[in-house]
Amino acid sequence: NSGLFKEKFLLKMSNGNKFLNQFFNSNNFIGSFQSYNDIMPSSNLIEFCFIGRSNVGKSSIINAITKTNNLARISKTPGRTQSINIFEINKSFNLVDLPGYGFAKLSKVIRNNLAVLIEEYMKNRKNMKHAFVLIDSKVGLKNLDIDMFDLLCESKKSFSIIFTKIDKSSKTQLELLDTSILSLMKSYSQYFFKTFFTSTKKIEGIIDIQKEIYKLSQKI
Repeated sequence: NSGLFKEKFLLKMSNGNKFLNQFFNSNNFIGSFQSYNDIMPSSNLIEFCFIGRSNVGKSSIINAITKTNNLARISKTPGRTQSINIFEINKSFNLVDLPGYGFAKLSKVIRNNLAVLIEEYMKNRKNMKHAFVLIDSKVGLKNLDIDMFDLLCESKKSFSIIFTKIDKSSKTQLELLDTSILSLMKSYSQYFFKTFFTSTKKIEGIIDIQKEIYKLSQKI
């Protein structure tokens, strides 16, 4: 497969990281959508979505991956993202920023609407090929995260886990978190892919996510 050979060659080159940074830096904001049905018909590219609890750091991760400071809007107010935000990468695939879940201060109606929005996207969006579930390494795993793993499996979608803000956790905490999550993932082995440990402040783990998304996009 010539495409696979090209991918391996590029990633092994000494400037492979530079290639990936330039690749992801070629991006464009497509729009915000209130339903998966509203996504423009022209957006037929495959999609990789990012989902997690409110204030987990989704926007920071997306900005770090794309090497674009303000592509995804960063807000200190949890629950700000209430729509499906789509970013086109190098005219090759889309990155999707889904609303955060679990922010108690939002009204019950809004929380229910967001839950429906997320569930409908996961279950019905055929373009979505892989999900990245973000978990704050300092906060750890919560029941809502497990609910998300269940939803992804029900939707027959493969997923990876991104631990964020690892600069705020000790090495021991991270090792315990890794051990516990891998033990839990034995129950999700059909759809679980891998884990990533990241810090947008120290730019740790970002290149690994770039590589994975790029590789997955080439395989599809």
